[in-house]
This record gives sequence, C-alpha cells and structure tokens, in this order.
Amino acid sequence: MLLTAGALVLMLGLLAGLLGAHIRELRYFDRPAPARNAWFDPAMRWLGRVLVAAGLGLTARASVGVAAGIAALLSLLWLSRHLLRSGFLQRRLLRSEFTRLKRAQPDRDDAAILYDLAWRRHPRWGPELIEAMVKDYPSIDDFARMMTRMERGFRGFMNGGRRPRRDRPGDQGSSGTI
Repeated sequence: MLLTAGALVLMLGLLAGLLGAHIRELRYFDRPAPARNAWFDPAMRWLGRVLVAAGLGLTARASVGVAAGIAALLSLLWLSRHLLRSGFLQRRLLRSEFTRLKRAQPDRDDAAILYDLAWRRHPRWGPELIEAMVKDYPSIDDFARMMTRMERGFRGFMNGGRRPRRDRPGDQGSSGTI
C-alpha cells in the first residue's frame, strides 16, 4: 500500500513539474491568468519538488532499495537535462554548426550564416529581431552567448512581480506630470 501511495505521489510531483515547465514555455499572454503572477513559476517548482520528495519518502518506508533506485534514476535524468541545456554546451553546438556551414559555403558572409542559424532554431523570433541580434553581435562567440541567454527566456517579470516604483499608481516619479 505504501509503495503504491509513494508511486502515486511521486507521479503527481513529476506531473506538476511537467505542467510547470509547459506553462513556463508559453508566451506571457498565452498563459492562464493565475500563471501570469510572478510567484506561479516558483510555486509550481516548489510543489513538484515537495511531492517528489514525499513520494520518495513514502516509497522508502515501503522499500529502501526501490526508493534509492528511483532517486538515482531521477538524479541521472536531472543531471543529463541540465548538462544538455547548459550554456556552455549550447554555445559549443552553435559554434560547431557555424563552422560547418562556413566550410560548406565559404563565400557566404558571416552575418548571413548567423541569421540562418537563428532563423532555423527560432523562426518565431521574426526577421527584425534576428537582424538586430546579428548586427549587435557580429562574432559567433558573442552571438552564441546572447542566443543562449535569450533561449533561457525572460518571463515578463521584474522586481519579484512588482512594477517599478515610479509606475505605481499615485507615485510622482519620472512618469508623473511636471
């Protein structure tokens, strides 16, 4: 009974993590209204981790070996995911793709190759943004650094979800009348 309950709670924790990751990947205005709050992402992460820990605890009460195996598997999956998404590896992959395209088409301009790389990976970014990135970051190292930063994403939240001080209603900061 404890093993089944532990497995169920563990699966709920993993499901909460998947749901949180899915909602985090949505554009800000495509999110459900509660998910637009700055505390939603950390709360979903916390919920998923607490449920996974509780599920492992229940499983450990039933069988320590099974819980240790599940914990080892989850740790291995977590480590591989973070290694694959690391900025170092993503920049390295982008640089290797750039050198491969440069060797295949030596007469093409570096800017055109950078544009193609960004367009292939993120067609939703649009041509204006990609052109501005290529113009602002003409070397592959700077471009790869900025692209990995942008892929990590800005979630639309600043200052813990609060608006800047001068933009709050009633404040007479720099946005007030003279």
